[in-house]
Amino acid sequence: MFLLQYKIPSEIGSELKINRLFYLTDLLVVLILGGIGFTLRYVVHSSFVWYYAIFWILLMVAWLIRPKTNPKLRMSKALFLAVTRERIAYCAIDKKEGEGGRNDDQR
Repeated sequence: MFLLQYKIPSEIGSELKINRLFYLTDLLVVLILGGIGFTLRYVVHSSFVWYYAIFWILLMVAWLIRPKTNPKLRMSKALFLAVTRERIAYCAIDKKEGEGGRNDDQR
C-alpha cells in the first residue's frame, strides 16, 4: 500500500515551489499576463506585434523579479508599497542624544 507524502508548508503565507527558481505565484502571473497580452494583441497593428510581444515579455519579467533590497517581495509589491506609503509618518532616527527629548523640554 502506498502512502502519499504531501509537503505541508510551515506557514500559511509561504509560497509553493514548482522547481528551484519558479513558484506557483510566478506561474499564475505568467498565465494571467500572458492571457491579457494574447487577448489584447488583436488591438495592436500588425506591424507592431513583435514590439508588443517583447513589451509583454519584459513586463512579465519585471513583475516577477525580486529586488535585492528585499528578496521576499516581488518587484510589483515593492513598487506598490513605495508608491502608496505615507511619507509624513516617517521621521529620522539619527538624532543626537541631547536633541529633542522629553527631558529637554522640562528643564
